[in-house]
Amino acid sequence: MENSIKYLSTISILPNEVLDKDIVFISKAAMTESARLKLKDRNCKVIPDIWDNHKKLKEGSVYLEKLYGNLAKKIGFVLNKLHNVDYPYSFWELPMASWLLYFLHTIFDRYCRLKLAIELYGKENLVLLAHKHKVGTYPGYPDFIENVCVTEQYVSAFYAEVAIQMDIKVREFISDESLRGRVFLGTKKYNLLSGSFYVRAYQKIKNMIWDLILLSLFEKKNVLMEQYKFNGWEKLVFVKKLDASFLPWKKKKITRSKRIDRNMLSSISADDQFERIVISLLPKIMPEYLLEDFEAYMQEAEKYSRFKSYFFVNSYVSNIIFAYAASLGKTKGAKIIACQHGAGYGQHENNFCELIERSFSDYYITWGWHDCCYPKAQTLPLPQPNLYRLMNRHKPRLDMAIWASTSIPRHVYRLAPYPIMPDMIPLYVSYKKRFVGALDSDIRNYVVYRPYHYDYGWFEEEKNLLEEYNIRIEYSGTLPALLQKVKLYICDHLSTSCIEALVANTPSVFFWDYELCREREDAKPAFDLLRKAGILFNDPIDAANKVNSIWDNVQGWWMEPKRQEARLKFMETFCLADSHWQGKWIDAFKELAR
Repeated sequence: MENSIKYLSTISILPNEVLDKDIVFISKAAMTESARLKLKDRNCKVIPDIWDNHKKLKEGSVYLEKLYGNLAKKIGFVLNKLHNVDYPYSFWELPMASWLLYFLHTIFDRYCRLKLAIELYGKENLVLLAHKHKVGTYPGYPDFIENVCVTEQYVSAFYAEVAIQMDIKVREFISDESLRGRVFLGTKKYNLLSGSFYVRAYQKIKNMIWDLILLSLFEKKNVLMEQYKFNGWEKLVFVKKLDASFLPWKKKKITRSKRIDRNMLSSISADDQFERIVISLLPKIMPEYLLEDFEAYMQEAEKYSRFKSYFFVNSYVSNIIFAYAASLGKTKGAKIIACQHGAGYGQHENNFCELIERSFSDYYITWGWHDCCYPKAQTLPLPQPNLYRLMNRHKPRLDMAIWASTSIPRHVYRLAPYPIMPDMIPLYVSYKKRFVGALDSDIRNYVVYRPYHYDYGWFEEEKNLLEEYNIRIEYSGTLPALLQKVKLYICDHLSTSCIEALVANTPSVFFWDYELCREREDAKPAFDLLRKAGILFNDPIDAANKVNSIWDNVQGWWMEPKRQEARLKFMETFCLADSHWQGKWIDAFKELAR
């Protein structure tokens, strides 16, 4: 352990004045090229990464899963006292879910990194540099992530809150640099002369009209549904067949509030040091909708609380009134039906979103799979409307391969498998480099790279790599639409688009790191089918060699019985698609109502 005083920096922005001590960066993601240039020849070090190790990631995930359930019950008990109500724990679980998910994971990551810094240098030898900023009470995704994991100045202030609880000395500073966060890479600009402007306007007007129609039918009292991927006519069928109602897209604003003694949250007992830190931050960071605005939300939610069941996909994150209404309904005997909304569910070894959604629901609609990985909700495999619309729609019209990428904030927002952790990005980029380097030069001319629509500061390295190998970069058109046209689809991470490509019957090659993206035992046989069929690879060079070998006859290779059989068997487990999907949903909902 070194004994000299060190400045500990959690972001790339540093004080304007000359620093008189050596710098230690909390992670590789924090030490950007701009920080290196500013320090010039100064001695600086970086705390080793944590989450590029499967064992540590697994241990952290299991710990947080257990803590989430225990802490949510404790918080629910105190919220009952604060609001002078007597709701069961399950009432608070749903409205609390989207905020507590990200709150726990971000604090745990900051705590683990700061703890490692203490082990390496000693608490008495560290001074945390913190950009001066007041940490707010952000309600959940996306506000919490933007203000705690993306915008660097805010990231630094949040680190300081955790560091203070760990008795680490903090030195605040103010920088004249503008807010530094993410950059949009997509085609966002619209003008009156572009077709995209009119498409967008048409969609907005259409949604408003359907909202008016659905609101006029709001007297239905059987099931209150999220709008999900249903089109207008499909919603009307649900209204007729299920006596269903739909919440409008537009969310009602809540303005009223009352004073709450937030310090009462500090009375929650802690079982370990980390939980103590979490509890100590609750009074400062818990969102208003659980405290000051609770009564106002409940008054609005009461209007929607007399349904027999509630159908959620991801509106528990975006619509707090819906969440409170469902919780109220549940106290009156209603059932909550949640639904999978992307890849990774039923697949990843640990999936915190799946844990939460299966915890607060009575029934959980999956895209085909069922298992006992997480308790509580009964799984209900049903074909999906968005997948049915893609079923066998591939007709190659574009002589190109689309290579889809992803990106993440530079600071952890939740523990997740490869490549959704900043510590894994160097490995992720190395996989890309090995893949593109092994592609035949002639084939590279036909490959179009599709980056994630936001750049969190990683894209410059990708861009330089792709320019070196003459790979075109383009972000236009929706991916589901492109999957129906391209010659070949390449994906370097497990994503929803992989599932969509298999459903569309688009020739595909996937590759990612198996060690850091492990499947749960029930899912492994289905992924083994893709491996044996030469669709999924662990080694990016093997994936590139496969592309090289099939390029002249991609369609013939893809339609061989071996690959089609693997594709169809995988679909039976993870991507059910059926032209009669709505009838099966109606039958299932009626059965659940009995």
